[in-house]
Formats: sequence, C-alpha cells, structure tokens
Amino acid sequence: MLLLTFRAAGQRYAVDAARVAEVVPRVRLRALPHAPPHLAGMFEYRGEVVTAVDLGVMLGSTPAPDRLSTRIVLVERRSDPGAADAPRSLLGLIAEDVDELAPVDPAALVPPLVAIPSAPYLGGVAEVGSDMVQFLHVDRLLDAPPP
Repeated sequence: MLLLTFRAAGQRYAVDAARVAEVVPRVRLRALPHAPPHLAGMFEYRGEVVTAVDLGVMLGSTPAPDRLSTRIVLVERRSDPGAADAPRSLLGLIAEDVDELAPVDPAALVPPLVAIPSAPYLGGVAEVGSDMVQFLHVDRLLDAPPP
C-alpha cells in the first residue's frame, strides 16, 4: 500500500494514495452557513463542487494555517464503501506539509488499541521513516459527529 503523508493538528497522518485524485494549493472557500466548524467550505474543481474539511479542526486542534505549505488533498470518497460500483465524489482535506509517498505493508499497520466512537475515521498506525503516522479512512471522515 502506498500512503500519502501530511501533518494536521501537529501530528503525522496518511491516506491511501490510490484514493488521492490530486493535491492542489489552498484556495479561497465559499462558506457553508450553519456547518460544523470542521467543514471549512466548498470550492469548484473541474466543474465539480467539492466540500473541504479542515483536518486540524476535525482532529481537535486549530484550523490549518494559511501558509504556502498548506494544501488541499482531493480524495475520492465512496457513498457506499462496501460496493465497488458505488458513486464517488471528491472531498478536500486541508492539511499541512503534504510531502511524502511512503510504501507500507498493510500488515504493518497496527490497529488502534481503543475504538473512539466519535472518530470512526482513525485507522491503524505505522512507522514511516522516524515518524509514527496514523491512517485516515477517507470514506468515514464525514461519519464523525462534529468536535
């Protein structure tokens, strides 16, 4: 498995690189009135309206800073993760230091020792270089209740 790693809420996280459509610079977002704080807004990408999630806020910290190193990782999200032919949509993940593709044996992902019902998107942990990186399940990111 190939992981795309990045930083959010001061820690290293990763998503399956096979689910990444593109990494784009941070753009101006249109606000989503009455949305929970982790839903940063939406923007148009190649004719598709994409909702952007600020991973810093979702993970219980502050919003991602507005820096040149802050990016939006566009991931393909399935409406029904169990169905191979389920419709897909793009979801934008606002993250910092999106910088590395790392091969990881799926068997090397250590499952979380504690299930956190409010964070169903948190997956296993692997060592990448000298960092501990936690895997995020992109299909479960919007299933979480607001922080």
